[in-house]
Amino acid sequence: MKIKDKKKDQCNPVNERMKYKYRKHVRRIGQKDEKTVLATLKHIRDFEIYISFAGFEKFNDGIADKYMQAMFRGNLSLSYINDNIRSLKDFLNWLERQRGYRSKINYNHIDYLNISRNQRKTAKATEYQKSYKYDQIIQVIRQMPDKSDKEKRDKALISMQALCTLRISELRTVKMKSLIEEEGQYFIYVCPKNMNVKFAKIRHAVFIPLPNDIIDNVLLWRDHLRALGFNDGDPFFPKVDNHFGKTNLLEQTIQKTAIKSDTTIRDVFKKAFESAGLEYIKPHSFRKTLARYAETQSPAFLNAVRQNLGHESIDTTLSSYGQLSVAEQRKIISSVSFD
Repeated sequence: MKIKDKKKDQCNPVNERMKYKYRKHVRRIGQKDEKTVLATLKHIRDFEIYISFAGFEKFNDGIADKYMQAMFRGNLSLSYINDNIRSLKDFLNWLERQRGYRSKINYNHIDYLNISRNQRKTAKATEYQKSYKYDQIIQVIRQMPDKSDKEKRDKALISMQALCTLRISELRTVKMKSLIEEEGQYFIYVCPKNMNVKFAKIRHAVFIPLPNDIIDNVLLWRDHLRALGFNDGDPFFPKVDNHFGKTNLLEQTIQKTAIKSDTTIRDVFKKAFESAGLEYIKPHSFRKTLARYAETQSPAFLNAVRQNLGHESIDTTLSSYGQLSVAEQRKIISSVSFD
């Protein structure tokens, strides 16, 4: 639950100037992306609403205490409270070093914006993340129609996600030149110069050895686009426009522009899986499918999957993605003998 901003037109001009300076600081020094910066500013504004847009220099231990109490009374989730006070503390720690605030904000009072260790752990706890099995994914792909250009694109889209489990923003922005073949092995060269890549990290997302028809869905779509004149810099999954032609029949035209919204990508997955009678789980879950499969394979394979997913540490792969299902957990534990 989040705080609703009922005072959208209200502001404190001095506060706004300091937030603008902080925004530049976070961008340049903190190297945060725009989405993170905007989320931070939203948390700071929530605090401003609470103090009725008084100047930030009014902050003290009493205000910190009352603000914390107000958030808990407001039925806000622990995860939201944790994110809010972390953003606010970072801002105030920066602010108390700025001219005009050094003697007005007590550094020690900022620490009053805090929750207990158990509350922080609860805030960071995540529900069990559902994911599909590979046989389910393959079944869905094989049931997808592929008569029209849009159907071919959508089938190739889900096939590529099954093969190399990209993040959704990466999948949406794959270019024609991103698909590379070397020594009979295909991979997506994930490069921030060409794609929307988290943390701008370069990696090779290697195709896992799914059945040939799944790989063919991607390759045939690539060849189809090449035949239409698509070049290396063009999107691999372009927009497909529907319109009525001269004969008043519905026609489709492939544009050389990328799909703009992640929601469009999610809708493709939702339609495909629900049409096959399966519950819709977000496309990101394919990454969990791969990680959970990798847990049952060799350590070398697990490490290769870590690189495929773009994780610096194997701990991220295991803790965030690689949780075994209860059935798998029971099977592995029961297979051990103490005789």
